[in-house]
Amino acid sequence: MRNLEPILTSWNFLNDVSPTLSSELQQLVQNQSVRLIDHTIVVRKNITGASSTFPVINATTKSIEGISTIDGAQLTKNQAVVFDQIALGYGLGDENQEGAVKYRNTDIAALRNASFVIKQNNREVLNLPVADLLRPTGNGLNASDQYYSLKGYAFLVDDEEMEWDIKFPAGVAMPAPTTGKFHYLEVFIKGAKTIKNIR
Repeated sequence: MRNLEPILTSWNFLNDVSPTLSSELQQLVQNQSVRLIDHTIVVRKNITGASSTFPVINATTKSIEGISTIDGAQLTKNQAVVFDQIALGYGLGDENQEGAVKYRNTDIAALRNASFVIKQNNREVLNLPVADLLRPTGNGLNASDQYYSLKGYAFLVDDEEMEWDIKFPAGVAMPAPTTGKFHYLEVFIKGAKTIKNIR
């Protein structure tokens, strides 16, 4: 049962932060009417021409298989996420090909020198250099080696708008890609989500 300990630790953390959840989810947690299951949030986004503060998600984000697991800029009611791993990847490809691009590390200075910031209800969830979060290069890496491990748990609450932004240095923008090509970014957030128990 070696996988049980991370879930129990995540559950204890969720209990600690439960006052920030929606009132309904708070009650479900207190009554142990929800449980945590493994979950990875995935968002892939065209970042061609990105500069300044560039939103990775917004109200028009759609949940599309292989492109995004988020609908809009918030998690659904009663679904909170506790996580301790994150990875970013860069890809270059044709238009509207977010799901067909191979994502990896990159030498593009504008992106490497940017920060990835998540905020929710004026609470800073995450603020780290993109260079730290980009998937490492090299063969023979385990799946776990592809992720940046946080020193503690972070969380996203249910039914509350989020901001996911790439913040570029002042006056810096993504360079023009090869003619006919587009810059893409992927974000993987790995942890556990709440799900209602089946009675």
